[in-house]
Amino acid sequence: MINRLFFTATIVLYACHVYAYDAQDKIVAKQGSMPVILTVPHDGGEALGWISARTQGAVVRDTGTQELAERTVDALEKKTGNRPYLVIAKFSRKFLDANRSEEEAMESVEALPAYRAYHDQIARFVAEISARFPDGALLIDVHGQSDDPGTIFRGTRGGLTVKTLLKKYGKEVLQGEYSITGVLQGKGYQVFPPVEASGLKEDRRFSGGYTVFTYGSQMSHGIDAIQLEFGKWARSKSGLAEDLADSILVFSQKYIPAFAK
Repeated sequence: MINRLFFTATIVLYACHVYAYDAQDKIVAKQGSMPVILTVPHDGGEALGWISARTQGAVVRDTGTQELAERTVDALEKKTGNRPYLVIAKFSRKFLDANRSEEEAMESVEALPAYRAYHDQIARFVAEISARFPDGALLIDVHGQSDDPGTIFRGTRGGLTVKTLLKKYGKEVLQGEYSITGVLQGKGYQVFPPVEASGLKEDRRFSGGYTVFTYGSQMSHGIDAIQLEFGKWARSKSGLAEDLADSILVFSQKYIPAFAK
């Protein structure tokens, strides 16, 4: 009987050990000094203990989006002397999709600590940015897609997640000359919706996921939020990070009051 109890206890301790991981170590979180935050949910490659891979939902890695975000942050610091905030998921989408609700993001409860570490960090940074820059701030959720490799798609739920910006500046803030995708289009990238589009309708495949909806300005606690889906051809261009930094800077100088002061 004693041997059996000892064996059971050993198995339980072993199971706890193999599933254990440091949730905070599964994210990158860097505080910034400007009213912009970049988030990257789908370019991680790390396992979460011994959790099995998900059997449903997308599991493809958005390769290159972490590097794109990091290089964009560096480029903006060189241009302005200030850095955007940055949150990156290091865990693989195979085990956890951070751009989904808790119910949809995982198939094992063991993934929950990593999920909450990622979103708790975004929430803290959004709250901090809102307090520091009450006149306006922007979250950009960085993604990659291969369905249309030559196109960069904008996702805001048809303008919902940038409610504050639209109220202040109108449609031009999303599709005008000084919008983020407008500047990118001016640099030769194919974007959707294009600047010349008459309305704000977005491609339903990339119209804005959980992150921009959760932290967007239609929420009382949110800030304006845009999802950008970069086609794999665009991600292969060596100058993309510099061009994205330029587009964020042009947009911010036009539409975020803290940049104009």
